[in-house]
Amino acid sequence: MVLSEEESREVKREFKENVPLDRFVGRVDFSQVSRKKEIVMDEDILEELYKNNVNVNEPVYVFWFNARLPVIQTSIKNVIQVVEDVISVDFDTWIYCPKERYVVEYYHEGETLLGFY
Repeated sequence: MVLSEEESREVKREFKENVPLDRFVGRVDFSQVSRKKEIVMDEDILEELYKNNVNVNEPVYVFWFNARLPVIQTSIKNVIQVVEDVISVDFDTWIYCPKERYVVEYYHEGETLLGFY
């Protein structure tokens, strides 16, 4: 589901309040995240979530570096099925799950990290 402009702003505000960010480089500050894992294969995201007893049916929010793009609400399983399309939208992509308290960051330099905050 594509969120409205107002809903998108609210999700991003909540993300900034709850996830530690390094504002100088515009990414999650994973040094402040207690549990994190570098992701090599996109499928590893689901495997890692299952290992951590995460409900993968909880809604996630997908957004990009370009703040003008709307936020998408879906499930992590749906994102993984079309992840190449999702990350091709813009050069940095975040998948944020406030209920299960995790974030996936696809950073433009090729690094992908999953963190539980």
